[in-house]
Amino acid sequence: MIPFLLILFLFIAIVLNHLYLWKPRDVSLFYNGNSPLWFAHRGASTTAPENTISAYTQAMKSGMPALEIDVIRTLDGVLLCSHNFDLERKTDYDGYIDELPYARIKDANTALNWNSKREGLPKLEDVLKIVPKHIRLNIEIKSRSFHDISAVRDVIELIKGKDFINRTIISSFNPLVIWYVKWINPHIWTGFLYKNLDYFFMINVIHPDCLHTTAELVSESLVKFAKQRGFALNIWTVNTKPAIDWLIDLKVDGIITDRIEFLPN
Repeated sequence: MIPFLLILFLFIAIVLNHLYLWKPRDVSLFYNGNSPLWFAHRGASTTAPENTISAYTQAMKSGMPALEIDVIRTLDGVLLCSHNFDLERKTDYDGYIDELPYARIKDANTALNWNSKREGLPKLEDVLKIVPKHIRLNIEIKSRSFHDISAVRDVIELIKGKDFINRTIISSFNPLVIWYVKWINPHIWTGFLYKNLDYFFMINVIHPDCLHTTAELVSESLVKFAKQRGFALNIWTVNTKPAIDWLIDLKVDGIITDRIEFLPN
């Protein structure tokens, strides 16, 4: 009986420690003194097709210190930069990126709504080649289902091989993605994306380092909570000057925006 009680006690202690006695990793190195850090949402998406080489290049040339990049894995394991799984919405192709091999997608024009332009869906690997060392990245891994974590290991191997570990946050709406990142490499910074509070309780299970909160949910109490617990707080997608000024006054850590022209000189 005593061994059983001892095992039960140890199990309860481990669970309680995992849920309540943990702390997010220090992310000050990532922010590198920027307060707040400005992220170009999908690159310069108001002046170039979103999530393209030209959008990322324009954002960096404008002085944006960080990029937000959406990533989807093709059927044969190629990491493409795209917000949408379906090709119909933004390209001249049809089908779903995660259901097609790269050879079937590589010639798709993602600048369909931009006159006299033609751009393909860039590989994440090619994007990393043009990013200077002072630029920070928020790589959002997209998943169509809760159990879809296929892109995680590929993203980690790529940013590790390209020496991006210390300047990248991997984020996702899928809590399982965040958990899997930490399971593979606990030294990678992660950000839990959420637009409602349905899964907020999961933070004590998956242990993100950053909270990526929709602007509609921001409050003084949330900022206080984040600071007390040690979370970095990155807010999306903030596209008005009054809202940005309000968030700066609240001292949030990051602002994710389409409006790169609002970046202070």
